[in-house]
Amino acid sequence: MEKKKGWDDIPSLDGLGIDWEYKSESASNKREFIRTKTKTLTNLFELKEIFVKIATASQTCTARLLDLGEGGLSLGVSMPLEVNLPIKVGFFLGQMKVIAKAEVRHVRKVEGQYIAGVKFVDLDKEAAQFIRELYASQIFRHPL
Repeated sequence: MEKKKGWDDIPSLDGLGIDWEYKSESASNKREFIRTKTKTLTNLFELKEIFVKIATASQTCTARLLDLGEGGLSLGVSMPLEVNLPIKVGFFLGQMKVIAKAEVRHVRKVEGQYIAGVKFVDLDKEAAQFIRELYASQIFRHPL
């Protein structure tokens, strides 16, 4: 009768090579931070829309928030913004006032408006935590 193989019969992994290279899920075309859609945010704060003030070195304008995450946001704007343009953004989420330095990462034209993807460059810890908690609140369906 042959002895049943057990865990001790499996060789150690020390020095074992792996024939593939690990890449995290966020490495290729996926965002590092999860974003919350505007509809969820407007329902949470009982608003029709959330507006974002944008300031560049030469002008200011108002945009509509499309989604928001700890790493950035996307905006609906009436004018094109230059890719890599440093900007400042400011908006309210309920009683939380968020003001941050940011950078335009991409812009595309959709149905007469521009959609800009913006990356936060200098988001303070309190605002980042609040945004994180918004997403957790949505997932666990807990009120803030």
